Amino acid sequence: MNELISKGHDLFKDCGFTYYICGGFALELFVGKEMRAHSDLDISIFHEDRHNAVDFLQKNGWRVYKRVFEPGSWGGITPIADANDPKLDDIRNIWAMKEGSHLNPKLREGEDDLYDFEILSKQQVDFNFIEMVLDHKENGGFVCNKSKTVARELDKAILHTDCGVPYLTPEIILFLKSSKTYITHEWHKEKTPGDFKAVMPLLSDESKKWLINALNTEYPDGYEWLEDILIGI
Repeated sequence: MNELISKGHDLFKDCGFTYYICGGFALELFVGKEMRAHSDLDISIFHEDRHNAVDFLQKNGWRVYKRVFEPGSWGGITPIADANDPKLDDIRNIWAMKEGSHLNPKLREGEDDLYDFEILSKQQVDFNFIEMVLDHKENGGFVCNKSKTVARELDKAILHTDCGVPYLTPEIILFLKSSKTYITHEWHKEKTPGDFKAVMPLLSDESKKWLINALNTEYPDGYEWLEDILIGI
């Protein structure tokens, strides 16, 4: 198992709230081998646990930031003071850092608490950065899109390795990777096709059928992956 995953699990295993590995590392846990380099360790929580997560991270020595999204750019980050910070009301991503992180915050000119960030390496090596994604659940289901029309049963949305590491199920990750960002953005477009090809042959028929239905719902005019998925059923 990758060292970053092990250290992430060791940190969160007694945190008291639900967490799970997501992104490319989760796909590797499903496949059972390392597939490629990773720019960061992604760990997801549910939105209602964000206050507990901030408190937990800060008590364990992490600097915590809110990701600020801005159209047409990488956006920025702004520090979160504590678990009661009002910035948590509409937060989508939490970034946690320690000294030596490969993402280097730089205070934006003319701002008091908004930082740009310099990416020093395309691969995270040391356990000093966590990107925390805030997911949503409703009526016993994992909500996969903003309109809430695509969901997965919670007991099928989060899987566990033999040694107890929780991770997001691969069909949900592939669904999320179907968005324009992951298909066209320079940071993701080289990774996504390889992730898809590595995972698809290993999915169960039930998981493939869920993914087909999810893609058909999200993209009623058709989607390029559907033909490849259907070949495997």
